[in-house]
Amino acid sequence: MTFSTGSLDQIELTMNRKITIFDEDWMRRARASAPERSLVNGVIAASNTIGGVYLTTLRSWFDGFPLSLKQKQALAARIESFIDEDHLGAVNELSCWEFLRREQFNANPIPTAISPTPDFEVVSPYQFFVEVSTLNISERDKSKLEAGQAVELDHSETLRRVLGKLTTEKQKQLSYAADRKRPAVLVLFDYTFWGGLATTFYQDLADFLLGERCGFRGLPGQLSALVYVDRGVCKGRIAISRLRSAAYYSPCAEYPLPLGTFPSLNQFSVGAAVEAPALTNGLIWL
Repeated sequence: MTFSTGSLDQIELTMNRKITIFDEDWMRRARASAPERSLVNGVIAASNTIGGVYLTTLRSWFDGFPLSLKQKQALAARIESFIDEDHLGAVNELSCWEFLRREQFNANPIPTAISPTPDFEVVSPYQFFVEVSTLNISERDKSKLEAGQAVELDHSETLRRVLGKLTTEKQKQLSYAADRKRPAVLVLFDYTFWGGLATTFYQDLADFLLGERCGFRGLPGQLSALVYVDRGVCKGRIAISRLRSAAYYSPCAEYPLPLGTFPSLNQFSVGAAVEAPALTNGLIWL
């Protein structure tokens, strides 16, 4: 096969091409078009302070994320979206990637395909697949807030929505792991109204999944573990609450993971609970 000088120049240009997110053009569009109540609008309003730190962090993570140019274009479209759900979904994938790296896992992003696939494959020190999901604020709570009404603290409703993720939305991603005879982990970021506040939902989730009712029995056997993430932004930096996040290991998994796979978080399995190591401020900075 031979190449002309022009085609070689084009190949070199393509290989050296870099996608830049949150550039000046995006900033102008965001100022003009981002919905008033959107997360992006709040970030833009504080772009000279904590909003700028937030955007700089995401740029750095995006630049180092090992995907092809085509895959990065799709990710860029989601992370630059003015729709909160789309933006946060992309941010959480990058946050999970940074968390896995921080925890010394050797992991690779899985390019999106026609059929649903998990987001990451972890190859050491354990071998398993990771699917990232977001529990957004419910439409009911959103409507109440917009009407100026109070929102009740209802852990049972949050639990119902978590189970919906596990039994319907993520079944194909879990099956992908099982077809390859590997454990599957769902990492769930909580953005409900009460997420990020000092609640004990992580303990209620442990009681349901691993208590007398053993809620894991009613969940797909392909699910090896659930990692519940209480995540927040502090002065523009993204962090995970070590105190209110947890990993739950299923006793019914076809391909189980051992207690201790996620040592930085609270951990629960049948008959065993391990508290996360103490930190001064209880946060894992990403």
